[in-house]
Order: sequence, then structure tokens, then C-alpha cells
Amino acid sequence: MWYLCCYYSDGKQEGLLRLNRLTRSGEKEELAKFLRFCRERISPEQLGLPATRRRRTKGLRREEVATLAGVGLTWYTWFEQGRDIQVSDDFLLRLSRGLRLNRAEQEHLFALSQRQAVRAIAPAIDLPPSLIGIVKRLPDAAYVLDNCWDVLAYNDAALTLFEDLAADRPNMLRIVFFSNAYRQKIRDWSFAARLVFLKARHDFLTGGRSPILESLLDDVMGASPEAKEWWNDPEALRIGDTKIELNDPLTGWITFQLSIFSYEDHPNLRLVVYTNEHCSPFTDDQN
Repeated sequence: MWYLCCYYSDGKQEGLLRLNRLTRSGEKEELAKFLRFCRERISPEQLGLPATRRRRTKGLRREEVATLAGVGLTWYTWFEQGRDIQVSDDFLLRLSRGLRLNRAEQEHLFALSQRQAVRAIAPAIDLPPSLIGIVKRLPDAAYVLDNCWDVLAYNDAALTLFEDLAADRPNMLRIVFFSNAYRQKIRDWSFAARLVFLKARHDFLTGGRSPILESLLDDVMGASPEAKEWWNDPEALRIGDTKIELNDPLTGWITFQLSIFSYEDHPNLRLVVYTNEHCSPFTDDQN
């Protein structure tokens, strides 16, 4: 898989993200909220549990989660309450299975539990000439991103879609949140921006907590009241294929399929390709 990324660092020593979002107590509160969200969204019937007449708890009870995960009820209760206890990777894996978490949610759980292995920040690399050549030759809009959402290479079709790519050291998070041109071009900016923010948050929490990405997220939350609320959103999203609608002044609204690819030799690089669904050869009838 490939995708969008960031770069900016304004030299601030402290910011909203550092001061208000990444304290241990704050993360305990986010962990508790996330666990309750996951527990309450599952109905007993979905898991084949017997229905009861009186159920005051929305979704699963704590004892049901503990049973499904094969962990102690007291230990799970303390964990959900955000008490200062130490848990193992095995405990988190069991809990992931019990709560039926997908990959993004499991990674989010590990990150909030301070169990995600911290990876070193990847050094800057020179883009392989072959990769640049592929991007330039693609007929569809395409660009290469690093794990901080910086755009490292793009083609003419991408520049036509996003004129902000012509700026010095373009960054897709900055384009999404600070470009008026982007806001006017995309359908339902708030919906799209929330998804991008949650994916960037996931990159930060699970990808080594890059200070560069931290600074950018801090800037976004400082400028966007919505983003401050989205930081505490219990939904966990990771980068992946999606669809967006962009407005072309000549043809009107166009639906694009975003396909994201990873580069095996440099896993911190992501290639994003925008395919116009109406022009794709795979949408035509094959006789």
C-alpha cells in the first residue's frame, strides 16, 4: 500500500499536541474511551451470546469481554478504567480478538497502551529514479509520499488536480487543512478532512511518533477546532484505498479511486494514484 504524508517543523518546543494530548494521563483517558467504544458497538447476538431481558449496558458487558478474550475480569476492568497497570502483548492480542478489532484498531490499541515498538525515524532518502520515472509516465494523477505526508514527487496530472503541489516542499496534510483551493475542490471537506486526520493520527501513534509529524498535527489542531475534537475520536483508521469526489471547472464533479501502493525497498514511501472511475478501462463492458 502507498499513501499521503508530512514534513514541516517550525521549531516550537511545546504545542497543543505535546502539552495537552500526549501526557500519560490523557492517553489513559483515550484508551478507556476507545475500549468502551469497541465494547459498546458489539451486540451479544452478533457473537452468539444468549439474549437477556434486562440489559442496562449497551453492547457487551465487561465480564463478557473478559470471557471472550480469555482474560481476568478484574484485570480487564482496571485496564478499561485507565488504572496504572502493566499489560503484556499477549493480553492485548487476546483483547483484540475478543473485541473483534480490525488491523487499524489493534494497532491503535497497542499504541494507546504504550506497547507499540518505537521505530527509528527513517532518514531522508533519494527517490529511486525508476520510481520517479513510473510516476511521470502514469496517465493518471500520481504522487509519492513519505511517512510524514510530504509529497516527494508528482506528475503533471497530479499538479492539474492540486495546484498547491507546486509549492516548496508540498505536504498533503497542509494542503488538506490550509489550502482554500483544496476546500473548494473537494466535496464535503469536513468529512474528507476527518478521515485524513484520523489516518495521520494513526501514522503518528503507530509509526514511531515522529516529531515532524507531531509538529504538523499540532499546527492542524491549533488552526482547526474540528481537529481538536477528532484527536479524541475513538474510531481508528489506517491508510488504505478510498474514493473522493473532486470538482473540475470544465466537467463538474468527478469520482476518483485512490489506490495506494508501498515500495518494498523503502517501506516509508507510498505511491498514490487517482483513477477517474468514468475513464477507467475496467469500467467498460468487455465483450
